[in-house]
Amino acid sequence: MSMQQVLPQCPVCGSTSGYELSGIVGKFAKCYQCQTKWKLHLENQQLMGLVMHELPKNGAALYKVAATNAPLFIEIGKPLALPFWQGLRLDGKIDWGFLLGMVDSTILKSIIIEKSEYILNTWTGNRLIQNDKPATSLAQQRIMLQIGALLLTSRRLIWLERRQIGVWKPQATYLVALDMPLESVKGISGESGDSGNWATAKKVSIVTSDGEKTFNLQSALQEILKPQIESAIRMRANEIETEKKRDKIHVMLDFSFLKSAMEKGGLVMQVLKCPECGATVEFPKSGNETKCLHCGKTIYAQDIFEKVKGLI
Repeated sequence: MSMQQVLPQCPVCGSTSGYELSGIVGKFAKCYQCQTKWKLHLENQQLMGLVMHELPKNGAALYKVAATNAPLFIEIGKPLALPFWQGLRLDGKIDWGFLLGMVDSTILKSIIIEKSEYILNTWTGNRLIQNDKPATSLAQQRIMLQIGALLLTSRRLIWLERRQIGVWKPQATYLVALDMPLESVKGISGESGDSGNWATAKKVSIVTSDGEKTFNLQSALQEILKPQIESAIRMRANEIETEKKRDKIHVMLDFSFLKSAMEKGGLVMQVLKCPECGATVEFPKSGNETKCLHCGKTIYAQDIFEKVKGLI
């Protein structure tokens, strides 16, 4: 039976557009829609299994497989029987938990994470740096290689230079050498690969507001690195938008607005009770904050609103 007969729908994207067949000795099939490519395992001209040779171009390689509870990309290069592909179910979300589990703890100890920021993934390799100093000999390279790791967080891309400290018991440590806020990233390009070379270093270029940065990173195929960074950028953009809305509410919500809203809701309040010491505080006529004359605690209109909004 042919690939089309056994899998009329692509097991990765569900498309019925069919497959492009190629290869002479080892036959291959590629989905026209998501571009996932398999090597066919044939016995007596019968299709017995598939080996994922190239990852899908739509980012689905990062989605969790229901049967294995791990992302699809770890199956690259493995011979898997047809039932696996026929029953393949992907949850449609990047498996951040799995990716975080592969992060080197030494790297995590070398950075300071901001409040509400969290680690997503990391790739080891080197950074290509243009040497602007005049060459003193023909042997001097114009490009310097800086060994380290590229760290992706919910807010930044951080390049950490790897260094070795200690003489008798040398230890590896990392130092922040480049900090790129996600909102400054303008473009990402890199190399694709297949099951024969996917774990080797791949050239990656990241363009930010202040120029292009070039890296060689392990297991950083375009099909899995770019979707991760793009997803993190979208999450950061949503976070910034939420923060802007919250700040706008804080600015707009003053005591005069709050008093008017409370009266419309049938709630009349002449005094407040200090949340710190319990002393009585006169309800302000305007402004978005006031102070308790007894203990000096600052009382915000927003905090009072959060407590009484269920009543109004």
